Amino acid sequence: MQVAAGLSNFLYLPLKLAFAIGGGVVGGLTYLFSGLNEKAAMPVWETSLYGTYIITPDHLEGNRPIRFLGVADSHDAQTQVPAPEPIR
Repeated sequence: MQVAAGLSNFLYLPLKLAFAIGGGVVGGLTYLFSGLNEKAAMPVWETSLYGTYIITPDHLEGNRPIRFLGVADSHDAQTQVPAPEPIR
């Protein structure tokens, strides 16, 4: 499995790196052209920059998912401001 994982990275890693670099550039342009709005650029960056970069034997055995596209963290739910408590 280690040999298969190593060989699979010869094809997968350059594709993932090219996708991440392109997403970084597009996200940067989104940030710039949206008037420096980080919320507009963040979905582009999260999708392209996050994810699996190196395939391991665990990925090939099905123990871990291979995620070419990044999955956003749940940090958006944590950063929301809670509603104020009603005045009694």
